[in-house]
Amino acid sequence: MRVKKLVIIPVLAMTLAACGVAEWVKAAQEILPVVLPMVTNMVAAVSLLEGKTVSPTDLNTISQTANQVSADLNLVGQLVNQYQSSPSSTTLSKINYALVDVNTHLNALMPALHISDPATMQKISAISTLITSEVTSMEQILPIVSGSQAQAMSRVAAPLSAAQLKSRYDAIVTQPSTNTDVDAVFAKAVLK
Repeated sequence: MRVKKLVIIPVLAMTLAACGVAEWVKAAQEILPVVLPMVTNMVAAVSLLEGKTVSPTDLNTISQTANQVSADLNLVGQLVNQYQSSPSSTTLSKINYALVDVNTHLNALMPALHISDPATMQKISAISTLITSEVTSMEQILPIVSGSQAQAMSRVAAPLSAAQLKSRYDAIVTQPSTNTDVDAVFAKAVLK
């Protein structure tokens, strides 16, 4: 499996470089409308657990992080659309900075929480990791499609398609845990 992955990565990078930013823009426009509801649904689910497995302080931390992440993702969407109508390296840099901000906020979330229920932490962690992974993939491909292939070629991971992303998210929120309250709440967070 490792050999296949090492072969696929340069092929993917060359394919993306050939397709250019237009394909990256199309992928981003398909992925962002899936990621934003993931963030919103996570907050909605966690808010239903307030007083059970989530403290008001942790809910506030999660809500603030989600608001920052949502604002950053909305900015990425606006910048992607802006780039599509008027390509510039400045806009690509702004997209990259916004993607970095998303990951910075999400990476700071888990250490800031004090949730003792393992099932709740597992769900929040899995959702945050999925979002971070997808954003990182988008971020790593950006240098390839914008022309600076050398730095990204060896470490690129293809973003999931919108359908794959939705499927993985739904699998996380519907995965049974040891806490039936958590399972019931997160089952409502399935993406439609």
